[in-house]
Amino acid sequence: MVGSLSEKESSDFIKELESDEGKRLFYKAVESSFTDPTTSEAYSDWDKERVLQQLLEKKRKTDRHWSVPFLRPKKWYAAVAASLVFGTFFFTGALEFPDAEPVPAADGVEEPTIVVKYNPKGKKTKIQLPDLTWVYLNADSYLAYEQGFPNGREVRLVGEAFFDVAKDSLRPFTVLTGSVHTTALGTSFNIHAYSDSRQIQVTLATGKVRVQDQVSASELHLLPGEALAKGDSHVPMRKYSVDADAIVSWKDGVLQFEQMPLSDVVRLLERWYGVTIHGPSVWPEYKCSGTFRKNEYLTNVLKVLGHSIGFRYTIDEKHITIHIKP
Repeated sequence: MVGSLSEKESSDFIKELESDEGKRLFYKAVESSFTDPTTSEAYSDWDKERVLQQLLEKKRKTDRHWSVPFLRPKKWYAAVAASLVFGTFFFTGALEFPDAEPVPAADGVEEPTIVVKYNPKGKKTKIQLPDLTWVYLNADSYLAYEQGFPNGREVRLVGEAFFDVAKDSLRPFTVLTGSVHTTALGTSFNIHAYSDSRQIQVTLATGKVRVQDQVSASELHLLPGEALAKGDSHVPMRKYSVDADAIVSWKDGVLQFEQMPLSDVVRLLERWYGVTIHGPSVWPEYKCSGTFRKNEYLTNVLKVLGHSIGFRYTIDEKHITIHIKP
């Protein structure tokens, strides 16, 4: 079947996608599509989901065999959706997108249509799922699910999102982030699961959720005001109390961090503003705290941080260079 991957191929591809080099190649391939002379339609507001739809459709018509192991840039965008959705529960799904006809399988049964939502750095979106659940998808994040939820309410997340889950006592809602599965019937919670983060974090705002680690076969339940962290695969999940409102404030455009290492703050600002920040090869072990009003300018954030930590900065379009004072 066109676009199908074995479980091993899927696992290997996801590892490649989540690497820094893999993400760089993907971004480069998608960006190049805007100057593709075969693309006549103008795209606005970084609408890369539509770009991916068109590129994948062209690829499906012209190339019947996709090369996964070598990940050449021109192959990258053709296989990226597979890397997101051919994981734990999407191994048999056809590589198709909304507005495309479902592809009949060999036995005549239609394969599900896969929907992939993607936000580049600097962009956040609010999405309503087929069951009326609302998802606030953060920057540099991906969400994938079967259109219409024909086989249950399951979504796969890479990045960060806040879920306001529609109540349905007969169909639990599950978010898959690597080995961590978070399940709720009707509640609201935040999941932070970027590939370059030290851990996966689940924060409960309202209701109750069950979080399972498929590797250790362990399970924890969260109540409002509690969070859970899962780091190394050999380390058990741990639960602790948090200020849930502060953690989920990003969805309202409020930038907030508490005692966050400077290196993590740099990654946060790159995602938040869609910029690249250059600095020392190893960032000093400063801890940063700050709360900035909705849609605060990056220059104001840098001024505050520069004054408290002790650095100056220069800006060249979307490239920021930070000079730490000796």
